[in-house]
Amino acid sequence: MSPLQKINSLLKQAEKIAEEELGITNIFYNEAFVEAFIADELGHEWNTKTQGGDAFEPDGTPTEYKAINVRGKYKGTFQFHWLSENKMEKLRNTKNMYFAIRDGVQLKEVYSVPTEKLIDKIQEKATNSKSTNGHISFTLEQIKKIAVPHKIQHTICNE
Repeated sequence: MSPLQKINSLLKQAEKIAEEELGITNIFYNEAFVEAFIADELGHEWNTKTQGGDAFEPDGTPTEYKAINVRGKYKGTFQFHWLSENKMEKLRNTKNMYFAIRDGVQLKEVYSVPTEKLIDKIQEKATNSKSTNGHISFTLEQIKKIAVPHKIQHTICNE
């Protein structure tokens, strides 16, 4: 079996486990597995739907996750895209936003930021309409200045 055939086989196994054991049919859509790993690490309930909050905190409040994959990069930014009125409303309904640094599938760092500390800056770049053209990004340094770090504890992402 070639290396690519091995990778294909393992990805098919992961897809099958996600569907049969978790009822998730879209584990690879927009790298949804990253959100699943963050939710698991934080004790949140991952939202398997493609709309709405990325997960729900223990009190049921929706939350937003952003991640940077540092594999092969020296830096990156956390991106907020499609900042329409609808998207802004969804962001305002969150209590916290979570920002993760990962190396491939391994979570390295996770930071939480109360939504109130970012929402005004995000709103400045929103379209204030149905248009999805609004966009803003934040560097890790910007996030660290206002964030609470979380210690990575679970072995799911660190084996």
